[in-house]
Amino acid sequence: MRLDENCAVDLHMHSVHSDGSKTTRELLALLAARHAALISFTDHDAVGCYADLAALPPEEKAALPAVIAGVELSFAHRGALRDMLGYGIRVPELDRWLEARYGLKMRLERQRGFLRRFEERCRSLGLRFEEGLDVGQGTKSEGFVVLYRSLNRFSENLERYPFIADNTLFYRRHFSNPESPFFVDETVGLPEITEVAEVIHRAGGRAFLAHPLAYRMPEDATARLLRDALDAGIDGVEVWHSSNRGNDVAVLRAFAGANRLYVSGGSDFHGDTKPEIHLITGEENLRVPYAEIAPWVERTPLFGR
Repeated sequence: MRLDENCAVDLHMHSVHSDGSKTTRELLALLAARHAALISFTDHDAVGCYADLAALPPEEKAALPAVIAGVELSFAHRGALRDMLGYGIRVPELDRWLEARYGLKMRLERQRGFLRRFEERCRSLGLRFEEGLDVGQGTKSEGFVVLYRSLNRFSENLERYPFIADNTLFYRRHFSNPESPFFVDETVGLPEITEVAEVIHRAGGRAFLAHPLAYRMPEDATARLLRDALDAGIDGVEVWHSSNRGNDVAVLRAFAGANRLYVSGGSDFHGDTKPEIHLITGEENLRVPYAEIAPWVERTPLFGR
């Protein structure tokens, strides 16, 4: 499929290898239906989608859109969980670092700990959920997702706290908010911003700060995140994202231009856990213009080619 100014682009999506609900094959089918021309699988702290792609039969590989190998690495920033996108990575190198940094046993222990603390918060607030819940994959925010789904099965929880029904709202403004009674600190054991940027660079990739305005932080906190990202040596910033509101795109374009950064964008698709977000178009508010990402995309090797 030809890459030009009219092509469909999505460089930010999640599968069952992290906190999405779709397999690699399911994502590929959805992307084909939307005529995707350029994509990147960017699971949180995982690159399993690329093993799935490598295992496809030759005829299916030939039908793939252009794929840039990607990942979304979690990092701790001033007490909060934030994300860095890596594009054009050498997958085996990044995978080795992930295994050393986040082995399965460690991932399960972390997520089980988050789940138990989240249960304590909800129990203290008088909310109902099934007993005996547990994690099984150790994927990013699995502890949150397991209890989130259970909370939504009890109508009395939603009557008291309607925001529980909105995955993104509940996670960002309550579970991840130190001022909320639902808060659970997920930053324990995470690397800092400089480490994740260096890891991406060592694996041959470019580091892009993910959706910096999606957190809806106070202006001074956003400025600190952007300044620290620059100091860490980022190559770009995610400008187009499903969370965009108002003049977010203009603000981030200006920031990128002033600091000679590349720009990128994508839906941040998660499937059933965030059903309002669609591939390629986000919340029907998204279009990643190929002409603006071409300066780095055209200098980046495509996965499997």
